[in-house]
Amino acid sequence: MFVNNSCLPNSMNCIIAPLNGVGGVYLGNLDAAQNSELLSKYQIGAVLSVIDQSIQIKGAQKLWIMADDCEDFPLHKYFDQAIKFIDNHSLKTNILIHCYAGISRSAAVCAAYMMQKYKWNLNQTLRHIQQRRKFINPNPGFMKQLQDYEQKMKSKQIRKNSSVLMESNEKSRHSSVGYDGNVINLNGTNSMNKQVLNQTMQQNQRDRLSDFNVKLNSYMHQWKIRERAH
Repeated sequence: MFVNNSCLPNSMNCIIAPLNGVGGVYLGNLDAAQNSELLSKYQIGAVLSVIDQSIQIKGAQKLWIMADDCEDFPLHKYFDQAIKFIDNHSLKTNILIHCYAGISRSAAVCAAYMMQKYKWNLNQTLRHIQQRRKFINPNPGFMKQLQDYEQKMKSKQIRKNSSVLMESNEKSRHSSVGYDGNVINLNGTNSMNKQVLNQTMQQNQRDRLSDFNVKLNSYMHQWKIRERAH
């Protein structure tokens, strides 16, 4: 199902399009969350509120993460809980993630979810979200937490790849040794080692580019704040 964002009100944008009427993820502000007609129109049956006050939501399941939009708030502690809520409800309905303005807190949670779901890096994830909701801007503290979350995911993937490689090497060792104990063929193992090495080098290059873009975005955010102050 394609959702045309130009037809949506400014209070909400579609980040992940629904498939067969479910699984869609929307990002919006407080007005969108409290608009029961809007929720009904887009078949949103679950609302994830990332905000510092409890609000009334009609006609939808709700998870409230009490969060301030300040740089030292530990939003990362709630990433797993938010991801689980979205995953569970995406099987049967569409989901709205919102904060007060739909710019910082909810955007950070949405980014964490997409990084986990699609295994994207942070820069790729933010680019995707900004193409659909142009004015998102997680505060620098949340950006740092997303960077740390990205590194955590990478470390987990490296451990997984290492485990698979060790298992494959073990299988290759057994399959390439004859009854007399002589090695017959290790070409398959060497080829796999080279492939993993190439993938690691390419990932490192992408990571350096992603880190540069994140730092640039954080600098621009601080520059805009100083400009407003003057």
